[in-house]
Amino acid sequence: MLRITTIREDEKHCRLKVCGQFTAEYVSEIEKALNEDTAHERVVAVDLTGVTLVDREAMKFLCDAHSRSVAIENIPPYVQRWIQQERACSSTED
Repeated sequence: MLRITTIREDEKHCRLKVCGQFTAEYVSEIEKALNEDTAHERVVAVDLTGVTLVDREAMKFLCDAHSRSVAIENIPPYVQRWIQQERACSSTED
C-alpha cells in the first residue's frame, strides 16, 4: 500500500509525500499527481521519507523524474545506491 499526500508549500511549490511500498502499480498515480502540479507551473518535489520499498518500475520512474528536474528528497540509502548504480551502468552503455 502507498499513501500519497500533496503538500502545497506556496503558490509555486508543492511536495508529494510518499509513504509505504512504492511499486509499479502506483507509478501512474504519482505521475498523474506530478502532471497536475506541473501543469499549474508549480515546482514539485517528491519526498520519499516514509517509503519502505521501491521496486524496479518505481526506480525507473524516479530516475526519469529526476532527469526531468523533479526534486527527489529524503531518498532511503538503498535507493540512493541503486540510483548511483543505474547511472553508472547507463553511462558505460553510451
